[in-house]
Amino acid sequence: MLLCYNIFMKIVAIVHHPQILQSYFMECHCEYIFVTHEEFQKLPTLEADVIFLDEDPKIAHSFRNIHTVFIGKKDADQLYEAYRYGVRHFIALEDLPDRLPKLLHYLKSEIAAKKEAQHKIFMLKQYQKAIDSSNILSKTDINGIITYVNEEFCKISGYSKSELVGSNHNIVRHPDVPKSKFKEFWDTILAKRIWKGTVKNLDKYGNTFYVNTTVIPILDQKGEIAEFVAIRYDVTESVKLQERLQRKERELALLNKELERRVEEKTKELRVLNATLEKRVEEEVEKNREKDRLMFQQARFASMGEMMANIAHQWRQPLMELGLLLYKMVYAKENEKQACYEKGKKLLSQMSQTIHDFQNFFRPNKKKELFDPNEAILQAVSILEGSIKKKDIQLDLDMEKNLVCYGYENEFSQVILNILSNAIEAFDGQKEKRIAIKSQTVNDFVEIEIRDNAGGIKEEYLDKIFEPYFTTKKSKKGTGLGLYMSKMIIEESMEGGLFVQNKQEGASFMIRLKKEKNGL
Repeated sequence: MLLCYNIFMKIVAIVHHPQILQSYFMECHCEYIFVTHEEFQKLPTLEADVIFLDEDPKIAHSFRNIHTVFIGKKDADQLYEAYRYGVRHFIALEDLPDRLPKLLHYLKSEIAAKKEAQHKIFMLKQYQKAIDSSNILSKTDINGIITYVNEEFCKISGYSKSELVGSNHNIVRHPDVPKSKFKEFWDTILAKRIWKGTVKNLDKYGNTFYVNTTVIPILDQKGEIAEFVAIRYDVTESVKLQERLQRKERELALLNKELERRVEEKTKELRVLNATLEKRVEEEVEKNREKDRLMFQQARFASMGEMMANIAHQWRQPLMELGLLLYKMVYAKENEKQACYEKGKKLLSQMSQTIHDFQNFFRPNKKKELFDPNEAILQAVSILEGSIKKKDIQLDLDMEKNLVCYGYENEFSQVILNILSNAIEAFDGQKEKRIAIKSQTVNDFVEIEIRDNAGGIKEEYLDKIFEPYFTTKKSKKGTGLGLYMSKMIIEESMEGGLFVQNKQEGASFMIRLKKEKNGL
């Protein structure tokens, strides 16, 4: 004991100028330095305190808490005893003056390393706390026996820690999970590989829950599996939502199939209906065609009747003149008979030309051809000449020369005849009766305007004037087909246009036809 005290006093003597210890004790916690030797703890330190208090109270306090062992080089028993107490650093008594500064420097580095290690341990505990609070954790041994669970595992499973720890991990296994999946799981982790997947589990109360799981094999220093750590997070809502979506997709697929079936059935029905409808449409079209043919025929007959009346009117005067010539020839002298004969022959020729015009007018055209619209107009005018003269109508013709149209000449003449006949019949008591016919080229068309001063058409009739069987003539004097057939001829057969409007004191009918095309 006295020897140790003397050694202690030597240390005090060495550090009487304590700058070596001062730099060290001001930075480190000396209580972490060494395990104290039992005998060294019993040394009287009062004298040291007194000495150091004279220099620096802080150094005295710190030095009093330094725990180390000072031994002789050959003191094996004391060395063993110190080692048994945990001492790992020694200073031989003989080396004390030289090694103390080095020892203090080493202790400073070791304490700094311990502090860093403690800081890392503290941070790791914080990380573990964060992971524990946000994930579902468990540890098992190599046989799958649970050795640790956190609170999140208890919450989702419904079991307490005491119920879980020591139990096999299949305590939460769902019976729906096939054995093949567990075999693949164990084959993976026993091969020291990380396993990841979504697991269907069953809690304590029979409720299903799903967790995305990562199982990590923890290896010891020899590379053998020591335990398994499982980190999970709850995906129950996501999985259930996915299952609902899949159910809806299956339902939608079934609905689509049902819809396809119904559509196919309806399609078949529609095919039958379409076939029936197509047949009915064809029948109706044929009926309409027949109706149109009848209407055309009826209109043609009506025109023929009007023309016959005009021919009769035109023949009346020549027939009267022929009668007078025959009477005159009975009493005429021989030299006068030849003159009567020549005059009668001329009258018969005029009557024959009227019949010829009538035949040409009603001769149907087999195909479209180029024709002069002015000639067709004059042909219609010649047929109606008697009626025009009878009603004392002034006829004004303003026709551009060398016009050529493409279509059906006779049908076009019939249109002119219908419009002129209506204009002639529209006059009722007017003092001055005029019909003006004008033909001209306008851009790519030939336009023929027939205008009268017979008072025009009532506004409410303008939109109906071309409808079949519509007539403004007095009862039994019109069929209502003339203008309808005229519009059909111009627009359907000849691809032109027929329009009507009131202009000034009467009605104006405008016919627009295509001009002669190159190559026709």
